[in-house]
Amino acid sequence: MSSARSTALLVGLLLAIGAAPQLGAISARAAESSCAAKPIGYITVATINDVPFVTLMANGHPVILVLDTGAERTVLLPQTAERIGARAPQVEFQQQLRGISGSLSTREIELENFTAGALSIPWHRLLVAPVTAAKVFTTPFDGLLGDDVLSGFDFDVDLPHQRMTFYERGACVTAPPWAGPYTAISTGQSRGEHLFFPVKLNGRDAPAIIDSGAQRTTVARWAANALGITEALLDHDPTMMTYGATAEQLKSHIHQFQQLQVGAEVIPHPQLVVSDVKLQDAAIVLGADFLRSAQIYVSYASSEIFLTNRWPPGRH
Repeated sequence: MSSARSTALLVGLLLAIGAAPQLGAISARAAESSCAAKPIGYITVATINDVPFVTLMANGHPVILVLDTGAERTVLLPQTAERIGARAPQVEFQQQLRGISGSLSTREIELENFTAGALSIPWHRLLVAPVTAAKVFTTPFDGLLGDDVLSGFDFDVDLPHQRMTFYERGACVTAPPWAGPYTAISTGQSRGEHLFFPVKLNGRDAPAIIDSGAQRTTVARWAANALGITEALLDHDPTMMTYGATAEQLKSHIHQFQQLQVGAEVIPHPQLVVSDVKLQDAAIVLGADFLRSAQIYVSYASSEIFLTNRWPPGRH
């Protein structure tokens, strides 16, 4: 599940803090403390067919949402909006919800209250559209939790332990809130609040984004072709269908690449999906299959992502 993305400048807030010569020892310690991640709430994350979902409360009613860092906006299904008594705002804007190859018309609703566990979410204006999750859920779901809500916080997703923690949005976080080895990745930030960053695929740089709503890590077909993976080679690979949030279907291939490097983490011989996904500022989507073996901390304010180095050998 993905949406339009555009290139933006890197954020360099840490430089301004580090360049302040007048900070004494006490002030420096206070600044360091202020940059530490401050947890403010948590919820359980469950997975079905490698797609993570969470339960939030909207207008006092539980809603089951796909945790979708690739979606610009949080979306409710029409029947869900009706069930929770959501109302249209006084001023409403017409928008299109863009998927991997198509789009849907949407309408807006405004919630009276929106919570994640005990945490109150300040963003109450959501989209309504008939998004799909074909062959993912055996029970109904209510929509997508996207970047408009998520970017109001720093957050930590730990799929191996089925937990998502929210933190105060911090502009100077310099380390993740966990012990052990990690990879720090500086990112660019699009107008739609997406974070994108370079990875190496078969030794060549390629821009990537993390899309927790995508079941499989996916490479755009044009990017695979640029690496010398021709259509003739792809024709010998296994095929699969890729499904998008707007009900589109794409015939895709599963290709074994030589190597994928994400920060300091090197993944040899990964089997990745190659598909005609339309991504404006990325060539690779790191999906839920990547996240299921790694804890991730995302800071939109500092444009920084931290990953544990936990890709298991059996998943290559």
